[in-house]
Amino acid sequence: MSSIALTSNRAAAVRAVVVTTMFILAVFAIGARAEDDVLDIDLETEIVSAIVYGHQAQIVRHGSVDLSVGEVSVVCADLPKTFNESSLIVEGRGSADAQIVGIDFEWTEVDYTDDPRYQELLLESRAIEDQKNDIKIQRSAVRKRASLMSSVSDLSAAGGNSELASGDFSMERWLELAAFFEEQSLRTERRLRELDGRVRALEDRQTAIGREEREIRTKARRRRELVIACEVEEAGELEFDVTYVIGGASWRPEYTVRYLEARDEVELTYAARIEQRTGEDWEGVDVLLSTASPHIGASPPSMFPHVLGAIGGTIAGRVTDATTGAPLAFANITLVGLTRGVIANRDGFFEIHGLQNGKYSVEARMMGYDPGGRSNVRVLAGATKRIDIALRPVTIAGSEMLIEMSRPMIETEDTSTRRGMDRSEMRALSTTAEAIATQPGVVLHDGEIHVRGGRSSEVKMYVDGIAAPHREMSVAGSEAATNLVIAKPVDLESGADARRVLVVKRRIPGRFVREAVPRYSDHVFVRGTLENPLDVPILSGPAEVYVESEPAHGGPAVTNFVGKDAIADVAPGEEFAMYLGADQSLKVEHDVEREVLSRTGSRKTKVRYTMSIVSESFRRSPAELWVLDRVPVSLLKDIDVKDVEVLPEADTHDEEGVLTWKLTLDAGESVEVGAIYTVEYPSDFTAQAINLE
Repeated sequence: MSSIALTSNRAAAVRAVVVTTMFILAVFAIGARAEDDVLDIDLETEIVSAIVYGHQAQIVRHGSVDLSVGEVSVVCADLPKTFNESSLIVEGRGSADAQIVGIDFEWTEVDYTDDPRYQELLLESRAIEDQKNDIKIQRSAVRKRASLMSSVSDLSAAGGNSELASGDFSMERWLELAAFFEEQSLRTERRLRELDGRVRALEDRQTAIGREEREIRTKARRRRELVIACEVEEAGELEFDVTYVIGGASWRPEYTVRYLEARDEVELTYAARIEQRTGEDWEGVDVLLSTASPHIGASPPSMFPHVLGAIGGTIAGRVTDATTGAPLAFANITLVGLTRGVIANRDGFFEIHGLQNGKYSVEARMMGYDPGGRSNVRVLAGATKRIDIALRPVTIAGSEMLIEMSRPMIETEDTSTRRGMDRSEMRALSTTAEAIATQPGVVLHDGEIHVRGGRSSEVKMYVDGIAAPHREMSVAGSEAATNLVIAKPVDLESGADARRVLVVKRRIPGRFVREAVPRYSDHVFVRGTLENPLDVPILSGPAEVYVESEPAHGGPAVTNFVGKDAIADVAPGEEFAMYLGADQSLKVEHDVEREVLSRTGSRKTKVRYTMSIVSESFRRSPAELWVLDRVPVSLLKDIDVKDVEVLPEADTHDEEGVLTWKLTLDAGESVEVGAIYTVEYPSDFTAQAINLE
């Protein structure tokens, strides 16, 4: 009995030691968690809005999480790899009493084999291999059958020779056999071609699968995660807006111009074609189109000196990034085959002076870009030839290098001394927020932390000081830029065909005249002088021109496509000219008579030209018609233009000899205008040599 009791007491002692040890370990664990553990919470976001510029976009992602009291790291893995880190803005708001005290980026390795799409591609690839093996078996069977038919054909031929020798040969029977074997041979060839085509299609699909698998592997090798450090005083929900700028998005204006002939009005449809290759799909995204041009820069270009007496011509231009449109500062520009070159200034502009007449090849180079340039650039003495060169960025192959650095957030006397700081440069930091504010891109203002320069309210659109929702067409902007808010959310996959969206449609009254240049064309064109009635600028872009006419004998109006044109930049309220196709109800005829007045063998050749233009109207109403022609002007002392007579007198006659008659033609009226002039030049010249005829 005593021995049992002893054993029992010993077991109780052991249990007591174990319980005490576990309690101590638990206390240490709790203390460690209280001091070191930071709760990680995943933040899933979606793209809610995008401001699209000429070559890039500002993206806003939105997401929310529930936070508990303490230090929390909110981890967002939704951001693309290629966005501009310096553009990042993070803002949090919600029922939780929390502050954002810092942001950082971490790279994590990702196992792409767990990607559902990758697994689908693997299964499809295996299925394709099974199909190719099955086709291989079918091809073997078809060839064996063809070989068997060939053997049967040989036996039939041998039997035919016996019948021919015995005199029992039947032509009808042999024709039937020949047709049979021919049909079998054709069937074999068709079947083999069909199987070959199936194999090619399967191999093409395998190539596409391999390409997509490589893309998945490339994207998943390393993933950049945004880590948002928060201090939570009271639990609750916190919503985040994450804003950043990314390249690969652009928009360009497109116009449809419909001339309403009966009303003398133009219906202008202002549309935009949006394209994005950011690597992110847009689903139901509120899109704003900005007329700002970040690639222009904030400062004007540098002025080059103009040196009088410089000999030769000049090549001038600008070097830019073909993807973003940004200027490439200090790019190298050379003339191929010559030891001539310059370096572009900080705005990408360059000039090469003192070039002899001729043609040159210009090449621009910069690290990180493919070389680019222009060939056959013609230079004339005393003239400047403008060329612009856009270089495409290129990935420089090499092994990946990760550089990490860190330093204490709060300087101590020891670390400051090691970094060469004087004690007078140190300042006391009493709170964590003050320490955070010492980091680049973080500002402490009125007790709030502002990370990387802004808050989400700074990217909202306002109309007359009131926040504008992205639900209907509106305009927001300033003298620097205008943002066009697209009425409906946009769905646009990355890399998909560009999406065309309507910006605005408006009818514009104008002044319309007909314009003819009969020396070069016997058509009369409609020229409209219009005024931009919109609150937004009309940006340069292509335009499709239509004319809506009413039939002479009644019936519905007929709309005809008359051609394509282009519209230049037009500010709100600014007038611009637009050509609206040919007016078939007006006709012009041009005629020139040539009379030689000089005598044979004279040192000077004298020729009189008589120019006549007849305009005729078949319209039912009066029309204003501008007729343009010209008389020659001479810059050479040996060539004279004399006795110029313009009948009737032209409304304008400029120094370059261009004449403009502004006529008003009534219905059925015909009007003639013209000019007479004499040209005198040395007889050893020809009219073609002096560009006279």
